[in-house]
Amino acid sequence: MFKLGRWTKCLFVCVLLFGLLPSWNAGLAAAEGQAPDMEWERQIEGTVRLIDVQQLRNGGYTSMGAGKEGEVYLDRTDAQGNKQWSKTVTLSENGKNVTVESVQHTRDGGYIVGGTIPSYHWRYRGYYIAKMDGNGEIQWKVVDDSGAYGTFHMIRETNDGGFIYVEFTESLNAGFFSTTAVKLDASGKKEWTKVLGGGRWVSPDVAAKSVRQTADGGYLVGGYKGDSFSIWKLGATGEIEWNQLYPVRGGYAVPASDGGYAIAGIGANGENVIIKTDNSGAMQWTKTWNGGQAVSLDIAKDGGYLIGTNQGAVMTDSNALTLWSYSATDLSKAISTADGGAVLVRSPNTIVKLAGQSAPPDARLKLDSMDYSLVAGQTIDTVLTFVYGNGQTNVTRVGAYSIADPAIASVDTSGNITGLMPGQTVLTATYNGLQAKADVYIYSGGTQNGMKFDSSAYSVIVGQSLDTVVSAVYAGQTSIVTGQAAYSIGDPSVVTIDSTGVITGLKRGVTVLTATYNGMKATAEAYVY
Repeated sequence: MFKLGRWTKCLFVCVLLFGLLPSWNAGLAAAEGQAPDMEWERQIEGTVRLIDVQQLRNGGYTSMGAGKEGEVYLDRTDAQGNKQWSKTVTLSENGKNVTVESVQHTRDGGYIVGGTIPSYHWRYRGYYIAKMDGNGEIQWKVVDDSGAYGTFHMIRETNDGGFIYVEFTESLNAGFFSTTAVKLDASGKKEWTKVLGGGRWVSPDVAAKSVRQTADGGYLVGGYKGDSFSIWKLGATGEIEWNQLYPVRGGYAVPASDGGYAIAGIGANGENVIIKTDNSGAMQWTKTWNGGQAVSLDIAKDGGYLIGTNQGAVMTDSNALTLWSYSATDLSKAISTADGGAVLVRSPNTIVKLAGQSAPPDARLKLDSMDYSLVAGQTIDTVLTFVYGNGQTNVTRVGAYSIADPAIASVDTSGNITGLMPGQTVLTATYNGLQAKADVYIYSGGTQNGMKFDSSAYSVIVGQSLDTVVSAVYAGQTSIVTGQAAYSIGDPSVVTIDSTGVITGLKRGVTVLTATYNGMKATAEAYVY
């Protein structure tokens, strides 16, 4: 079988995709499928500013937001968006109302709320945190005096049942500022505080704006330093393990499926940027695209990324290859759902549920060969095809790949196999919930193994038979394997081939003969007149 070279195949795929989707630039590769269907849409009554939506374990959703000054709004719906319960709670302290900035649904079915509250001086604002049960009743609250003008950014539950939040404090009189991460236990008691940055007004602005726990028990904090996006990676007790800056504004950071991190933000020329880093924050690749401005970033069900912009949502794979996009004006956040779909939050109080995309019932996945042969040190490409009904799509660049024995061979994210040591293993390709497998044979280096027909093309007339000869080269030795090889025909209505390699013409046309033996493969054309 003729196989495209790696550079040639990449050029072909990129040109094809660019032609299909001219609205995306060459930075963010695009292989966009059909936009998902809208399952339902709902608008929350009143003057609610939605802050977040989370999916519940029963498949339903809880929406959280801020109402009038001092009010936090909570509701729950079923999986179809039908409201089951809602409540508005007024939060105040000493007659002063709380400005709600962050809300999260907690594992016990309740909520954690964070915001600011006017302090003893009219220009000062302290921090207010309240833990609520599932009915919106306050279980405990904490008021922390900032001593200056405080801005509360985000609070999140931690794996130990406690909480962590990030804030920014500035003193207009003294001319200083600081930004910190604060860890609370399950009862709201402060466990530690870590100052992440600060200075006088002549210093570059520094602010931590988001926080989430990482798989190693530490924390990923995102924010900015001057005009750059900043990530602080904290250990479990708040120590700064590393801090890196990235050339985007208004960024959003999430842990990636491979242990690194992904960042979405706005570049110097107003373009959208997605950056992938390793687990130490070092940049691995950057992709750009035009269309709106990034407002959120979430990890998708399959390890890809769901990027929200103020003009809609974009779903990509783990390499930022576009899978689909959906237009939605005034989008403030896009949230990935368990079915592979998304919830879109449109400012100020509209929620849109997009359906997950699943494979058609008759869909299947296939590789371009049932087995691959190469020598140690050699790299070959593969082609992965998604077959559905009468159609098929090349999904090589969006598939996921694995090797059963990584000591024998490796495979990269584009499906390229590299032989490492002699042996046999299995390649598995996955896409859209489907799998395809192929055997991989690695031979000793130094001599190229392979097999071939005795001609690259055969010609017969209808009804005529013709012998073929197939030879195999292994460890420098050539053997005739015509009787041991297995055969197949690209179009069996044109010609047949028996187990001894004899072909017989059936009707006019041209097709391809394929012979396989011990993991090796040979092809030739057959012409019938």
